[in-house]
Amino acid sequence: FVNFTGIEVKKGDHLVEVYSPDLVVAQQELLVAAAASRPELLTTTKLKLHRLGLTDSQISELLEKRKVTERITLLSPIEGTVIVRNVTQNAAFKSGEILYQIANLDTVWAYLDIYESQLPWLKYGQHVTMTTEAIPGRTVDGKVTFISPVVDEETRTIKVPVHIENKDHLLKPGMFVSAN
Repeated sequence: FVNFTGIEVKKGDHLVEVYSPDLVVAQQELLVAAAASRPELLTTTKLKLHRLGLTDSQISELLEKRKVTERITLLSPIEGTVIVRNVTQNAAFKSGEILYQIANLDTVWAYLDIYESQLPWLKYGQHVTMTTEAIPGRTVDGKVTFISPVVDEETRTIKVPVHIENKDHLLKPGMFVSAN
């Protein structure tokens, strides 16, 4: 359903339909546990299905219908932007492989490299104003959330993450910024 990166998805949107022998077996285990009236086994098999990507409503529907489905639709666990897509139509994948990466870009982090000579002017919680060539004439505000205790010996800089509100999604992962 999501066939390229950059698509905005909402929580519960269809991502991909898959066939997985592991999912088929886990569904069968859930139905056996439910029929045997073993609550501890039922809890364990529900957890297994959650870890394989099923939602509570999909698990409830399986228990209600009592029918194993060979093809399962995996749903988005969060609202956000698809930033990585590692799945193609009719392709195989291995258990544990990441199919999609979804990021909520409402807030982003800028990781600044600060020279050690500039450390005396840097404080936790400090307001930072940034610019980027991708958005000429516009400044972005952020806040210092951490100051690394380690200096990179090669660059003589310290990594400083800055939290930025990005409601309009103008900033993208990987962009360069200049900060004051």
